[in-house]
Amino acid sequence: MTGPGGRPDEPRLWFVDPLTGKPLEDETEQTGPPPVVRDTVPRRRRVRLLPSLGVLGLVVVLAVGTLATYQARTAAPPPSAQDLVLPDPVMPTRIEPVIAGWQPVLSDDHPLVFDVPPDWKLEEPDVAVGYETPAGDLLTLQGVARYRRDSCSGSELSAHAMAGFTTIDEGEVGGITQAAEETTLRWAEAAYGSMSGGQAPKTEIGTAGPVTVLESGTIATSVTTTVVPTADGPCSAPSVAITAIALPLRALPGSGRYHVLLVLADQEIPDAIARDIVLKMGESIRRE
Repeated sequence: MTGPGGRPDEPRLWFVDPLTGKPLEDETEQTGPPPVVRDTVPRRRRVRLLPSLGVLGLVVVLAVGTLATYQARTAAPPPSAQDLVLPDPVMPTRIEPVIAGWQPVLSDDHPLVFDVPPDWKLEEPDVAVGYETPAGDLLTLQGVARYRRDSCSGSELSAHAMAGFTTIDEGEVGGITQAAEETTLRWAEAAYGSMSGGQAPKTEIGTAGPVTVLESGTIATSVTTTVVPTADGPCSAPSVAITAIALPLRALPGSGRYHVLLVLADQEIPDAIARDIVLKMGESIRRE
């Protein structure tokens, strides 16, 4: 088709109200260039990393959501009598521990729960704890609990043990055993290589073993790597046991990742967390 003057018709832009879908202006009444309508959405706040010292020398990542508020162009009609009758609120289901006397640990980023002893301190479910590797990669744990938190004077983020969920991509490893081993080695380098100026700490990988978790009797794989830091921190222990309990891919199908419960525990100190406690924590893993 051709328009006036023999020129081909050009497509026109239609501008509509993003809330109602109605045209902002009738085509026949438009005399000037069409107005440009842009939705204003607040920019996502940057997540800050808060450096700290201590036995694990970790940083805390606070998960910050984004809130966008939209205002309608026209005033809403007054509420009717039926609108004033509100339904009963839906109360969230309380997660109970499966180990008597222990406490459940929740995460906003993992559909899994595990239990820890009563003397561990829990972080909020939207808090992730992580460490930046010498190469600049960030490793994080979600659903975090700490043992003897603030035990190092001068560092409010220190602890003698820490547990939480992390992941490792399926394509990065050759199977579940390697997923557990590689997770422990990455955290050993991140947490203790940085303490020694990037020098790799001494590590010894233990033998992999099965762990039956509560999630439908799933058989997970546990690997413990012993780490001897090459540099002394302000409250460092002689050695650290890093245990990874990796769930098989079928536990959370389609994710393309191994979900791993990671426990870092100082050793050769008074009241050190024993391996049987760590394995008991792993056995309590179940879906939220």
